[in-house]
Amino acid sequence: MIYSVAFLIMFVVPDAALCWRVVVSKTRVQWIRVGAAAAAMVTLVGAAVVCSDLGDFKFSDWRGDVGLVAATTGSIYLLAWSQRKHSNRRHRTVSIIAAIIGLVPVIGTVVTALLFQE
Repeated sequence: MIYSVAFLIMFVVPDAALCWRVVVSKTRVQWIRVGAAAAAMVTLVGAAVVCSDLGDFKFSDWRGDVGLVAATTGSIYLLAWSQRKHSNRRHRTVSIIAAIIGLVPVIGTVVTALLFQE
């Protein structure tokens, strides 16, 4: 139980960073903000799907696999947004840190699933 809450919190960090970037961004390209909001929603849904099963995850159910991929979209979007040329350095640092925090449970889950397969 405590692990699933910890995993959920780690998945919510990129969501919070994406919502923050949507608000503080001064970009005039509106599709970036819309994409960030969509990535935050997809990440939250994916995290809700897989957060309880991350401790004993197996690559056998397609719903769990898709949920795990969906849970990484926020981190990937943050990394992509931080690599734009015209980006604020402080916002870039926060985005990279939040993306790394969001990728930690995914990487741990994949490694655990591959090492302890039956």
